[in-house]
Amino acid sequence: MKITKKRLEEILAFKDEDISDIPELTDEELSRMRPSHFRNPKNFKPVKRKVCMYIDADILDWYKTEGKGYQTRINQVLRRDMLRESVPAYGNKENSEKSED
Repeated sequence: MKITKKRLEEILAFKDEDISDIPELTDEELSRMRPSHFRNPKNFKPVKRKVCMYIDADILDWYKTEGKGYQTRINQVLRRDMLRESVPAYGNKENSEKSED
């Protein structure tokens, strides 16, 4: 994503802002922070890449029986599995509620 000239000027001008009244985050607060797309996957806009891969025919046929959008559904399953492996609290309602407080 390119930064426009106007946005760059805004960013550079921010150095002159007085932020002394903003308290520093504690280590505990920092440890509880999560990217917004972990709390709400709708906030995440991933970059797509075209790949060629082999999938068992019966699996592909099963996804295709659901109709249009089978590639998206396969991607959703892969993302859910990735997040379960990489973010221990992902999908755990108890942990999600605590982190939003």
